[in-house]
Amino acid sequence: MKISTQPSAGWRLREAPFTFQTTYVRPLGDLPKFVNTLLKNFEVSEGTVSIEQIIFEPKVLIWYLRGRGFLRDEGQLNKAVIHAENKSEVAELLECVFGQWADFAFIPSPNEFAIYADHDEYTTIFAASAESLSLIRSDIDQERFKTAEGWTWTGPRSPGAVEEGKANG
Repeated sequence: MKISTQPSAGWRLREAPFTFQTTYVRPLGDLPKFVNTLLKNFEVSEGTVSIEQIIFEPKVLIWYLRGRGFLRDEGQLNKAVIHAENKSEVAELLECVFGQWADFAFIPSPNEFAIYADHDEYTTIFAASAESLSLIRSDIDQERFKTAEGWTWTGPRSPGAVEEGKANG
């Protein structure tokens, strides 16, 4: 695992990286299953979490990183970039950071999908193809994770867009 705590000047996922997207309400009580469901059909060899903003002290993330030899505090993690070097590290890192009050993007390699998660517990998954998105949706829906119905991600720290006549969650 590698971490850069140099603030990425002005880094932001400013627009959707792929056309196809779906949003779920993060199941805080079942993060390992959620992460495994997200990753199970993809040959993810590594991935990068780019923290945009930390809302409350990420105690679990700090503990997780300290356990890997990174002595960091909250101030050092704002705008940090954390690179997991194999699928196991990716799963552990995602489970950890999903449970924190933070806004972040996750970009795996190979880049078949991307994730933007916000502190309001929404996780938007962007897919490179309709087929990839359908596969992700099928797996996640089969596990009965809650969809943010009609939600469209419009940018970081934005309220998003809800289709007329639909309610979130």
